[in-house]
Amino acid sequence: MIAASFLLPFTCMSAATAAAEFPIHDGAANTITVAGQWPASKAWEWYAKHPWLVGCNFLPSTAVNDVEMWQKETFDPKTIDRELGWAQELGFNTVRVFVNYAVWEDDAAGLKNTFRQFLEIANKHGLSTLVILFDDCFNPEPRVGKQPDPTPGMHNSQWVQSPGVKRRGDRAAWPKLEQYVKDMVGTFASDKRVLAWDLYNEPAKDSLPLVEASFRWAREAGHDQPLTSCVYGGSADPKRLGEISDVISFHDYSGLGATKNVAGRLLALGRPVLCTEWMARTAGSLFQTHLPYFKENKIACWNWGFVVGRTQTHFPWGSPKDAPEPKVWFHDILRVDGTPYDQQEVRTIKVATGKLPPPPPTLLIATAEKDPVPWHMTEDAPAGGWFKPAFDAAAWKQAPAPFGRQESERKPSTVWASADIWLRREFDMPAGTFTDCALLLHHDDDAEIYINGVLAVKAGSYNAAYEAIDITPEAQAALKPGKNVIAAHCHQTVGGQYIDIGLTGTRSGR
Repeated sequence: MIAASFLLPFTCMSAATAAAEFPIHDGAANTITVAGQWPASKAWEWYAKHPWLVGCNFLPSTAVNDVEMWQKETFDPKTIDRELGWAQELGFNTVRVFVNYAVWEDDAAGLKNTFRQFLEIANKHGLSTLVILFDDCFNPEPRVGKQPDPTPGMHNSQWVQSPGVKRRGDRAAWPKLEQYVKDMVGTFASDKRVLAWDLYNEPAKDSLPLVEASFRWAREAGHDQPLTSCVYGGSADPKRLGEISDVISFHDYSGLGATKNVAGRLLALGRPVLCTEWMARTAGSLFQTHLPYFKENKIACWNWGFVVGRTQTHFPWGSPKDAPEPKVWFHDILRVDGTPYDQQEVRTIKVATGKLPPPPPTLLIATAEKDPVPWHMTEDAPAGGWFKPAFDAAAWKQAPAPFGRQESERKPSTVWASADIWLRREFDMPAGTFTDCALLLHHDDDAEIYINGVLAVKAGSYNAAYEAIDITPEAQAALKPGKNVIAAHCHQTVGGQYIDIGLTGTRSGR
């Protein structure tokens, strides 16, 4: 959870800042451990026991903060059961929850009782639970009892810290904080329903001593689950948090490029990586872009928000009092009746989690397998930049694909018998987001294909039939709705010669 701007500025680091503040160590430095920290091999052994972990940060829609969620007077197992059932239907297998010290201080036995009920409900729906004990976000002092109603139009207006500014700054209060950590971790240390302990969410810079103390207390309590605290997004000391965590966790609400940059640096640390907060639509953090990346790279992930409710996190950070409901929701997936904010988005989630089969690819550029397809072509070496969108190919011939020599099994529409051929054509991309784009390529011999001036595929030698070849991430990023340009060069070396090109992609957005 990034700090709401009505209290604090947006503090999620840019990728460049993160890189500077959390340097990657080389060689033996990567294997450094801190007293009690799991060896990397143990962390990977733990991670290998789980499927790809995918879920959400969860608070029932009837709770305005984590005090209201856990105190026995307002604990709402009926709503929790219903909403976690919806999470199961999406294919989620884990949830991340915030626990508040103030509830334990008031009634430790009562908190552990409601927590047990929650674990039972979550487990019934096939969900493991990632547990947070301390948190430096938003309103400074948590109090038990009736919680304030949300301020209309404001994002997460009544969220409270744990243990709160006064307690974390008062060393005389720390013995009770130690009891809290040891009681919660110790009581549930071997409970397989608890996935891991996220001991401190987004610690402020002056909270590092308490962060380190909480890790020491948890280790003294004994635990079968790994310990972590996010190295980005709040940020006491990212480097130190990474050094004491058993598994590496981070928050990122950026577009995919920045997320890849941060995650790539963290993966290089040699421990499992968990993205414990992400997904903010208007900031470019989207299910259709990020989920495939997280899954492919085995990065566990928990998006922020599930059912819209009293936290009002469908409003953006910094939304003013009485702001109208946003046309584009910031966080959250479902309405209170369980219907999706965006049906296509839910389909994207279900495909990623295996609840639905992937949609068939969309044909974006047709090959000439059935009917000839017009291209601009030349067999004379063109000027430099021939593959760029602005290049003027007016002098090139227009001829139908496929191109090549007449053979018994391959019948080109246009004869090409020289050593080289260069091809260009425009094509229209429909609106929407397309992923997993691949060229349908039949080439004999060496071929290089560009999309909007960016190398998409470089294929050596030849193939005997049409083959789907993934385009480069850079070419994928270069695609845009409307007019695009594809350009190709094929070089004949020996034997037969042939070239034909198509393009497919999977639609995965609104």
